[in-house]
Amino acid sequence: MKLPKPPKASLIESVAYREYIGEGDYNKRVYADRVTIEHVRIDRSPKFSWSGNGKVLLYNAVVFCYESLTDPFPEFKEQSLLEFDGQEHTIVQVIKTKEFDADKLYSYELEVV
Repeated sequence: MKLPKPPKASLIESVAYREYIGEGDYNKRVYADRVTIEHVRIDRSPKFSWSGNGKVLLYNAVVFCYESLTDPFPEFKEQSLLEFDGQEHTIVQVIKTKEFDADKLYSYELEVV
């Protein structure tokens, strides 16, 4: 049984992706060249957690990318950058979803701050 994917026509947004490579001189982060990722969906609802120290931001938005719909479909990495809405966002968590009946990647959910 295959999970249905959203219609490609509904994935109307795009983001710029800069993959995190590592740290360079003076612990400055190093990123690959910018790549435009098309056909994504962005949920701009922030999520907070409450602790003894107050409210903590977990993420600002979640970016959904689907195999065979999102183009290109790289293997996303935490600490990489996504640019949308005129701002740079850092990927804090990459959630991989697989097909039910196969060891095949279905989508990524990218939590960003």
